[in-house]
Amino acid sequence: MKRVMRAFICLFLAFGVFSACTKAQAKFPDAKPEEVASRFFKLLADGGRLANQEAYKMVSTKYGVMNIDSFRKWTENYGTSQAKIKVLQSLLPKEPNKNGDWVAVVKLEVSAPSKFEDSFKTTSQLNLILDKTSNEWQIDFNAETIDETAFIKAPQDANGTELATK
Repeated sequence: MKRVMRAFICLFLAFGVFSACTKAQAKFPDAKPEEVASRFFKLLADGGRLANQEAYKMVSTKYGVMNIDSFRKWTENYGTSQAKIKVLQSLLPKEPNKNGDWVAVVKLEVSAPSKFEDSFKTTSQLNLILDKTSNEWQIDFNAETIDETAFIKAPQDANGTELATK
């Protein structure tokens, strides 16, 4: 009986070691995704060429490099200096996505001025890709890691409910 129990315990431990070794695990940077996102939007809100260049350096180049002038034109038109961006939640990945990327999700509340008294509030998300070489979170500016299947399924209204077809 003791031999069976020992064999069971050894088998259990071996299985645990094997499963721990087969699961991929990344070492995440000290800078949390929400800190990176906050810094990125602060740089954009500060405005100016130098702040914009610093924000540009935080953008992932994994899926292509955006021209600095194009980035500047896009970000200057966001009106980030007037918007208030608040981090609501940050989710670290438990495993790599289908492309092998470790993607953190930062959920944001964006409050922008409105011409109709109160400010306009909406929620959004920003994905950050873990750059394995530098071990830093980088902004997925072109939304390459966003799963678009929910958007493609059927026409939907802003609340996500299907629109009635005539």
